[in-house]
Amino acid sequence: MSLIPEWAPNIHPMLVHFPIAILGIAIFFDFVSFFLPRKKKWWTEEATAFLYGVGAVAAVIVYYTGTLAADSVMLSAEAQPVLTEHADWAWLTVWFYGVYAVFRITATWWTSGKYRMKFHVGFFLVSLVGVYFLYQAGDHGAQMVFKHGVGVQAAEVENPVQHEHDNGHSEGEETHADSTGTTSMTGNTSFNTNENGNWIWNIERNAIDVLQKNFQWISGSSESVNAEVVEVENGHALSFSGDDLNAFFTGDQSYETEQIDYYVDMASFTGTVEFVSHIQDQNNYDFVSIASGGTVKQGRMSNGEPQIFEEGSVDVSQPLFVRVVGNGTHFRGYINKEMVVHGHGDAPKPGRIGLKMNGSGSVLLQKMGLTKL
Repeated sequence: MSLIPEWAPNIHPMLVHFPIAILGIAIFFDFVSFFLPRKKKWWTEEATAFLYGVGAVAAVIVYYTGTLAADSVMLSAEAQPVLTEHADWAWLTVWFYGVYAVFRITATWWTSGKYRMKFHVGFFLVSLVGVYFLYQAGDHGAQMVFKHGVGVQAAEVENPVQHEHDNGHSEGEETHADSTGTTSMTGNTSFNTNENGNWIWNIERNAIDVLQKNFQWISGSSESVNAEVVEVENGHALSFSGDDLNAFFTGDQSYETEQIDYYVDMASFTGTVEFVSHIQDQNNYDFVSIASGGTVKQGRMSNGEPQIFEEGSVDVSQPLFVRVVGNGTHFRGYINKEMVVHGHGDAPKPGRIGLKMNGSGSVLLQKMGLTKL
């Protein structure tokens, strides 16, 4: 019998309230004990210290169930920064109460009665710092559930790139962008942007012109990769092909925190495709790479040397939806709506986003979009 009910997305929501309740009770009785008679206390300082210890252990367990939960859900662009802040505050809470509990228990059992009151007052005041950390972690967790519907079965995850596109319209008809606020644009274009700087690129017959207008090549060119628009089952795709593909193109604007969506097909490709962000130059950028063998790597290229944050795997025989998220010190890579890699590193400098290919065969790009976080 499974420990997780059918309605629950993971075990985290079933455990998360335990450390909050235990630590809350510990802090409450820590305060109440100041007003109890010294000789006949029905609540002791030892009991308070014990509760802090239990609460700290519970916080550690719940934190790691939270990391597993974060890797099991698909998030909207609006929820990505909230998840990052929730994780950071939870990490501070775990460290604070872990260290605090060790010192509190040690001081309670080893401090003489002469200095106990001074230590008690000092430790209680310090514990109020942890209350703030605990509140921030809980508040951001609540926002994810009640504001963004994370883990709620009835909520649908909004994908700023994936939407039904009418393949039967002519190129001069209106093209609709994402439903997160992107304004519709008319005319002979498939590259749509909104006032916030978010954009979406639906590949249509004019894709070569869009590529030349909105992107620049760090290495290679549209001619060297034999770029052409081809028909696919759901419309059109931009094909890059050749026996020795070595190409790298980027957008022309820089972003600090972003979510980038790619719809690609590399089933006929042998080599590696890198989905890149925070590009400073050809030797300095962040990436999620997918090799033709199915290996997924997430990391950072620094002065031409790769630093790998995390690795995973995926089946590349089918078309792929790849989402790359860079938010502060958190880097997430989703493939077909499942988180495959979740690495951590220093917060990067603002940089451009793009696509890099190295190998032979053909890579198909059907959609691409960016949402600022």
